[in-house]
Parts: sequence; structure tokens; C-alpha cells
Amino acid sequence: MLDGLFVTPAVTAISEALQSARADGKLAVIGNAKLASALSAAQRDVLPVGLSARAAKKLTNALADLSSIETGSLAGVIGVEVASDDGWEITLKDWSRVVRDGGTIVMVDRGRAPEASRRALCAGLCEIEQRHAGRVIVTSGIVTHLS
Repeated sequence: MLDGLFVTPAVTAISEALQSARADGKLAVIGNAKLASALSAAQRDVLPVGLSARAAKKLTNALADLSSIETGSLAGVIGVEVASDDGWEITLKDWSRVVRDGGTIVMVDRGRAPEASRRALCAGLCEIEQRHAGRVIVTSGIVTHLS
């Protein structure tokens, strides 16, 4: 999704979202090696997840999926193309599982801002914010685990 675009504006918007949510700690970056590398270079503790085999070879700590990550152990998850994913409900439920209470989920999509907001609301995220970086929309929200 971000392959043909400059990653820097998206990373800036993501960093602003993480700062706003006070998401300090380990972050999973799902589905985009360039984004994982750029955030890691920006002094973030990044765990790349769900990359192609070729991209995963270049990053030492890459995981195939989130199944091995403990529930509530991450400060946040950053993922791409949720607004166009048909299985978004399962995806966001899986992401919420690994994020601690008060952590954040950041969705990076090209366009479709209203749909990204709707999906964040339906997933139970609160304090939803959107930032624009060119045609890229960065939607973030806080995870709350109600017992």
C-alpha cells in the first residue's frame, strides 16, 4: 500500500498518533516492512509482523502473525489497509487482543477516511483521531478492555 509513496509523511502522522495516545513501549507493525524499518529508525521498539518472506529475511525479529504474542503485552499495533479489508472485524479483534488496556491501534490506509473511522468505532476503540498525510489516512484509537 505504501510501496509507491513516500513513507516519511505517514511515519510523521503515525508518530503524532502514538504521542497523542502516549503509546510508549513495544509496537507491532503489521504488513509493511518499510513502515517497520522507518519507525524502528525513529527510535521505536518495533516488532514486524505479517511480512513477505523476502522482507522478513531483512528484519531479524519478524513474526509471521500475532499468535505467539501474549494478550495485552504491546503498547500498540500499526497496520495497513484495514479500511479495504473484508475480514476487518477479525483483524481488529486480533490486534486488540495483543494491545494492553489504554494502548493504541493505528490504521494506515489510502483514502476511505469515513470507512476507517466506522471500523475503528465498531471495533470498540475510543478517542479516535484521524490524520492526513497526502492521500494516506492515519486513523488511531485507544483500546479499552472492559471486564
